[in-house]
Amino acid sequence: MKRAFTLIELLVVIAIIAILAAILFPVFAQAKQAAKKTQDLNNVKEIGLALQMYLNDNEDTYPQAYWYANDNNSTNGYNHWSGNIQPYVKNLAIFVSPGDKNRGLAPTNFVGDNRGFGVPAGQTSQNPVQDNQAPRLSYTANSLLMPRKRRTVDTAQTVSSSVVDDISGTILIAPLTDNVPCINDTSSASNVAYKTHRSANPLFLVGSTTPYTGETAAENGQSAYTAISVDQAKAALLKCQKDSALGLNHIVYTAPERYGNGANYSMADSSAKFQPLPAILNPKKFMWGKKAYTAGGGLIYKPGTTESVE
Repeated sequence: MKRAFTLIELLVVIAIIAILAAILFPVFAQAKQAAKKTQDLNNVKEIGLALQMYLNDNEDTYPQAYWYANDNNSTNGYNHWSGNIQPYVKNLAIFVSPGDKNRGLAPTNFVGDNRGFGVPAGQTSQNPVQDNQAPRLSYTANSLLMPRKRRTVDTAQTVSSSVVDDISGTILIAPLTDNVPCINDTSSASNVAYKTHRSANPLFLVGSTTPYTGETAAENGQSAYTAISVDQAKAALLKCQKDSALGLNHIVYTAPERYGNGANYSMADSSAKFQPLPAILNPKKFMWGKKAYTAGGGLIYKPGTTESVE
């Protein structure tokens, strides 16, 4: 005679399945996150290699982070570092991080369906032109190596890779924030046109909490600047998510905790590294540069001191 499961036996089986699921699901989630982090590391490595090829063809000089197409204003759009290296890149997908919740933001200026790559919900073009930029972007440049030299008259300087004191320990490409308020700053187009062309840095003007933007003559050429502390960075990163980047240090343009305890970076020698936020801001091994190279080479002071970072 066939015997059916009793209610108690069924409940025991269900309980065992639930216990196994509770054990295995976090393991699967961790494995998926690890795979994303590995792919992201490959992306920044490929971007770093493309920039090395650009250097080889351009007298070892880094490109500007971005510049106006008409050398005057943003009406005709931007030329962006990611567009400038596209001849060395065979796959535009490397500009999109698998850890980016938006699957990359569109350029500040785009037309229609953004070259077929689409646009995140809520993003609108500032001008009816297509920027020379990767159509979807999850990464930003270190403006201490790739300046915010928007036009010829701007005083920020392009620099040679030979001036970088520690190329294997200096960030060139960082993760771009995927929190839209953190990329929107003083522009009247903010919250409509996401300012994805922007580059990042972790500096204040010395003796203040005024962020170094790299745009004005008064900011560039100073003898020294002050690095942001880890606590200041964490506070700014939280504040921008609730409001905007207005008045905040430009570290907020980045996503230093893209994978919980850190993020991937391309270094100036084209190597790629996963680093936590405290490591990239460690004043004893400051990873954004030993000097403000694109601002004339001014010293960078440790937070709250007049002692240079190491």
